[in-house]
Amino acid sequence: MKTKPIRRAFNALLHELKRRHFAAQRRNRAFRLANIAEGTHEGNITKTTDVVIGERFLLAKIGSAADRVNICTAVDNPIGVITDEAAAVFDLVNVALLGSIGTTVRMVASAAITQGSLLEPAAAGRVATLGGSVGTHYVVGRALDAAAAAGDVIEVDPLYFLRVI
Repeated sequence: MKTKPIRRAFNALLHELKRRHFAAQRRNRAFRLANIAEGTHEGNITKTTDVVIGERFLLAKIGSAADRVNICTAVDNPIGVITDEAAAVFDLVNVALLGSIGTTVRMVASAAITQGSLLEPAAAGRVATLGGSVGTHYVVGRALDAAAAAGDVIEVDPLYFLRVI
């Protein structure tokens, strides 16, 4: 049976991680492990945050530096959907890029949304039904579910195009 060598290798790896963790603490440095499995590319990137993010599935915009993201507002150019929460500034989060996602994604509604509606960014990283007012509108997807109220998480077919009226 080959489980003993595998178990020995796993235990050795675990021991090494613990040793490095405690050595880093002694040097007053941080050693982090992240459970972000999506990684970089194939429609997803990993970035650090400019702000604390207490809700998943919010729209992201480019942050204050090349390696950061921030929460998108109604007037910002969205780049993707933040699929993680960030308990502190500079935490790592996964961002599912608009236009690169090969599947549906969840987003948070800012108000009631009808199934099939085109969506655009709203306040605080949420989405709203595409408005008809004069101006520039970033279309981020089509609602596959209906939202009854603000805060509802809905399934969205992500799109990315600009609509100027």
